[in-house]
Amino acid sequence: MIKINTIGKLIYPNKGQRKNIFYSGKGGVGKTSLACITAIQTAKRGFKTLLMTTDPAAHIGNVLDRPVTEEITKIDGLENLYAVKIEQKKATEEYKNKVLEDARINFDENTVRTMEEELNSPCTEEMASFQKFIEYASLEDYEVIVFDTAPTGHTLRLLELPMDWSKQIQLKAGLTTEISEADKRQKEQFDKVIQMMKDENSTTFAFVMYPEKTPIIEAYRASEELGTVGIKTQLVVANLIIPEEQAITPFFRKRREMQEKYLNEIKDSFPSAQMLKVPMFEREIKGLDMLQRVSDTIF
Repeated sequence: MIKINTIGKLIYPNKGQRKNIFYSGKGGVGKTSLACITAIQTAKRGFKTLLMTTDPAAHIGNVLDRPVTEEITKIDGLENLYAVKIEQKKATEEYKNKVLEDARINFDENTVRTMEEELNSPCTEEMASFQKFIEYASLEDYEVIVFDTAPTGHTLRLLELPMDWSKQIQLKAGLTTEISEADKRQKEQFDKVIQMMKDENSTTFAFVMYPEKTPIIEAYRASEELGTVGIKTQLVVANLIIPEEQAITPFFRKRREMQEKYLNEIKDSFPSAQMLKVPMFEREIKGLDMLQRVSDTIF
């Protein structure tokens, strides 16, 4: 296992600073569990921690075995731990309604309809979720924020454009548009958050994967895409490793040998990242007691 002094700098904040930890990876590899485990670890260490998700498939409430809502909620049973769930559909509808409400004041009905069509885009969902994230990222109350689904390189490239998504929609609808003072302020906020995400001292990007071919390939591609916007992958998590002492039957020995081969491939694919190995446990990783047991084992 990686010693705490090796990965401590990746999950604990420097004095007077906040640490942001983003988990990414293909569906079903354990991002939500790892985010919960990490948040529990930092909270146990005395850091006021906020655990967030925008992933509609993520069930942080089920993993924690505690209710998690759209309001920031203190998690009973552990000091310093808070959680919140961003409902992507609701955030997207709110975002679209706001853009169209402004458009109806300034443009004719045909233009508004064109903009409405343009807003039916996956980019709009990503932007709406990220704007919600920015609201929380701007909070000063927390020493650690753990985000269980990282934005893609594609989203970050959209944010780096000289105007926000709603203005881009207006341009696509064939309108010339001026950037207002409010737009400039929002763009400055976007830029500040992006700079924070690129700062390796304050932000850690981690990819979770099984030691198998497809998750490694997908994580590598996503990591390369983030690299195009200046974000480096600092941590890779190899999940569900069969413990060596359990590899005593031919079946498990074969599986363990296969995993060893892919662990080497992960090292080769992410040479500058630390690797955290998470063993397979005999029980489902659910509830604070089990999550604390896992965090004690891996950190």
